[in-house]
Amino acid sequence: MALWRVEQAAEFLGIRPKTLYEWVRLGRVPHRKIGFNVRFDPAELEKWTAAQSRVSSQPGRRRGKPETGEDPPGASAALQRLAADASRLLRELERDVGANLSYPQRRELSDLVERLEEAAASADEDG
Repeated sequence: MALWRVEQAAEFLGIRPKTLYEWVRLGRVPHRKIGFNVRFDPAELEKWTAAQSRVSSQPGRRRGKPETGEDPPGASAALQRLAADASRLLRELERDVGANLSYPQRRELSDLVERLEEAAASADEDG
């Protein structure tokens, strides 16, 4: 079994090696430590990327949502409160630890907050 170095794995994933090191530090990607070296099993990375694409291709799928496609009564107000609370908490988190995040992580966090705020605003307009 030939293991990939960081540069090979980063090229396969289409990201910078620095980003891959960050993912390793956060435990987001399957890897192996051999002494001080980080290595990647190509088969594990392929499975992992396939699993990531399956998750991202189902953005509207929520646990517990009825199969009829309708939200239960009161769900809109509850989701609005949840989105508002989550966006507030994420803004505080970004303010407190933002300097420790990589640029892609900060961008992703900021995008998530914006989507939550838009969802809360649209639920407010609907209700």
